[in-house]
Amino acid sequence: MIATRLCLFMLVTLGAATASAERVRTVIPRATVNYLSLPVAEVKGYFRSEGLDNETIVISGTNAIAALVSGEVDYSGAGGSGMRAAVRGAPIKAIMFQTERVTWYLLATADIMKISDLKGKRVAVGTVGDTQDTLITMLVQKEGLTEKDITRVALPSRNTTMTLLALKSGAINATVVNADESLLGEKEGFRTLAFIGNLFPYPFQGFMATDKMIAERPNDIKRWLRAMVKALMFIRDRPEEAADIALKKIPMGNVSRPMVIEGVRRFAKAFAEGVPGFPSPQGIKNVVEFDVKAPLKIKEDIPPEKVLNLKLMREVKEEFELKR
Repeated sequence: MIATRLCLFMLVTLGAATASAERVRTVIPRATVNYLSLPVAEVKGYFRSEGLDNETIVISGTNAIAALVSGEVDYSGAGGSGMRAAVRGAPIKAIMFQTERVTWYLLATADIMKISDLKGKRVAVGTVGDTQDTLITMLVQKEGLTEKDITRVALPSRNTTMTLLALKSGAINATVVNADESLLGEKEGFRTLAFIGNLFPYPFQGFMATDKMIAERPNDIKRWLRAMVKALMFIRDRPEEAADIALKKIPMGNVSRPMVIEGVRRFAKAFAEGVPGFPSPQGIKNVVEFDVKAPLKIKEDIPPEKVLNLKLMREVKEEFELKR
């Protein structure tokens, strides 16, 4: 009888906790391995343990920022466009970055064995002059080529299928892809030439919140950040289990479990050491330079606090470091 009463008490308590969980809405641009942190945090109960009930919504581009500014959602993973909106006066700031480095890989046709073989070849970027273009230029220069040795092809709106078709048809010889796309490309016989994140620290996949929420609800933001940090550390430390969650929660297509595990590992290569989420000083400098100034063609210096508010993420990072 005592055991039965204890079970009933626990069920009632759990029901009350679920009912009282605060509903939050988080927008991401795409449902890919790059945003595996959210389904991991949901499946592993990291949001629940913080008293949150998170709903993840896929909205791309400026619409995600509009939804954030209007208050329709609480957090937006459109970090780049969000920071550019902030420098133009939008009342939003980046509050954390999932990775310390870009998660991009350089994928090429099978006949290209190394980066120097790209001389005279066509390389796809988002748009000519964008961040992808800049990093590809830096990458080929590191291998002894000049920016004139390659031809850039702008493919601003593309999915994995379009990218692989462009490679198969010969329209392009190489392209920038994410970790999971590099594996799909290898499955089709293409070659991954480099992890572009090795160039230098460049925080990626930033999440934005409104100035109003940062000022009025800092503790709520810290609860969300804790859940995200736990999820990122789980992905890094337990890639096999994270891959199983990805297979259930993310549209992966016809891929094997070993491929997804390797995709998760490649994604995690971009994470900061220790507690993820808070970028290094050099990383902060680079993200302002390449994600804000360069795309907007701004010459003058931009104070980081114009587009970033990392105070809460710093506090969460310190909490985890003390526990560890």
